[in-house]
Amino acid sequence: HVALRFDLTVPFARFVAEHMNELAFPFKRLQIGEVWRGENTQKGRYREFTQCDLDIIGVDSAAADIEILTVFHRILSQVGGLRYTMAVGNRLLLSALIRKALPLIDETTALIAIDKLAKIGRDAVCGLLGGSSGATALLDLLMSKGDTGDTDLMRVRAYLAGDDAALREVQRLELVLTTARQVVTEQAGGRLWLDLAIARGLGYYTGIVFETTLDDLPGFGSICSGGRYNHLASRFSTRELPGIGASIGLDRLLAALEELGRVPRGSLDLVFIAIASDDALPYALELVQTLRLAGIAADLALQSKLGNQFKHADRLGCRYVVTVGGSEAAARSFSLKNMRTGEERRDLPVASLVTELARALQ
Repeated sequence: HVALRFDLTVPFARFVAEHMNELAFPFKRLQIGEVWRGENTQKGRYREFTQCDLDIIGVDSAAADIEILTVFHRILSQVGGLRYTMAVGNRLLLSALIRKALPLIDETTALIAIDKLAKIGRDAVCGLLGGSSGATALLDLLMSKGDTGDTDLMRVRAYLAGDDAALREVQRLELVLTTARQVVTEQAGGRLWLDLAIARGLGYYTGIVFETTLDDLPGFGSICSGGRYNHLASRFSTRELPGIGASIGLDRLLAALEELGRVPRGSLDLVFIAIASDDALPYALELVQTLRLAGIAADLALQSKLGNQFKHADRLGCRYVVTVGGSEAAARSFSLKNMRTGEERRDLPVASLVTELARALQ
């Protein structure tokens, strides 16, 4: 009766099925929210985390596939200094290869084995697949490389000769990659790489899939992934609603940036009011209210030692600290310290409080 949601896509598909008569298709949705998984926690992998999802539902087209790839590339390229690889696969083609190479092996069993390729290596996966000539042929195809380093689609096309549906998917995949690569450039920090060994989403994805990893953190895991799911909404409706979507794992991305040392300590446009003596508390309260009424975010010291107040302001990342004591209260003045430069100005008239801070925070 009660459960924690494990992703944002399934609830989205249910919402679309419920409101399909009110929506204009293709329907695009951006959502950020908390989800939960039964994970063994480690760096970047948590039981509760934030997903940032983008989905397009109601159309099965190469254009939608391209848009998802290029939009997520644009997002990641705006995170300064990231070098990343979007490895693109295709579940329909992988399934077609498995059916032909391993007709006696359950597809899900084969997918689980192939998914371990990067972790345990080719020989171990071949053993899991029975060590047959078909297993060898399948792994040869998945690990074959063309001139660009991609899975060799010419060999894949030759192997799947006669499978019209698979060959149409090869043609569509080539179109998606060629067009997306006009946007996803090495100069922007990211690259697209075709890897048909990607086996994510066992019973979930029906076409293109992708996973994004950081070049400078091999083994850290995917920070952004997704794919085409043409049958998900039909679980909640008799109408076919093909979709494609992907998500960025915000917590994992931040953990990766921290490990790379690329999370600069931020500063807040928050003015901190430090109180040098207890008798200045009423005056400090007056100043904090004056700043807030002027639209300037301000906070008030709640501890007695002045040194601790400055340490607290520094931890908060405040750019400026206003200091008042008994003498400042009597003279209706204040001191202003720039926490970045250490510069401090004293005996400023209270009448200039708002203008001084407004100018400093520009």
